Amino acid sequence: MGTSLFTSFVSRRSGLRAVAVATAAVLTIGLAPASTQAEPPPHAGKPQPEPIVYTVDVAEDMDLFVPTFVRPEDTQPERGSFYVTRGRVFPEGTIQGDGATFDPDTSGHIGAWISRGTHLASASEIPDAPWWAATTQLFVVLGRQGKELLTTEGIEGQGTIRRVVTGGAGNFAGWTGEAHQTLLGFNATGGVNLRVTFVLRPPAQ
Repeated sequence: MGTSLFTSFVSRRSGLRAVAVATAAVLTIGLAPASTQAEPPPHAGKPQPEPIVYTVDVAEDMDLFVPTFVRPEDTQPERGSFYVTRGRVFPEGTIQGDGATFDPDTSGHIGAWISRGTHLASASEIPDAPWWAATTQLFVVLGRQGKELLTTEGIEGQGTIRRVVTGGAGNFAGWTGEAHQTLLGFNATGGVNLRVTFVLRPPAQ
């Protein structure tokens, strides 16, 4: 299993959390009567912690894609169809170009990727449709202290799309932020190849 920024970040987490505790700020917007001046928040004026930025590659294994059909007579996933799929997480730059010949079973992966969602376009409209699905993604990455988890929510489709990091577990407990997901292309199984950059902030203290 390869070493990546993902794993390196986990190993630095203890030091980063100490910095976060010392520098985290809470912004509080309050409404006060016109005749009363609102008290400033206890941490007002303190700098916000710097975000942690790192990137991974994802290769979906289309053999593990399982859809449901909206109508019994459907022969493909249509708008409104649910699905679950799975792939592997690799260090940034593992997938070269669009990754048309890339095999998700390639050695060197650092974790698993699971996505479930609802089609916003029929399968025959992909990849031309701007939005393909609304999904929840789970990243399960092996760190020095066991499995680390992050979840994201958002739209999937062409180009680079911002998704919401809704939370995590393990060393990522309480971390939130954004995931910038870029479609690289389609791999040897027909699944998507993605490059995902996480911009994370530690929990406010």
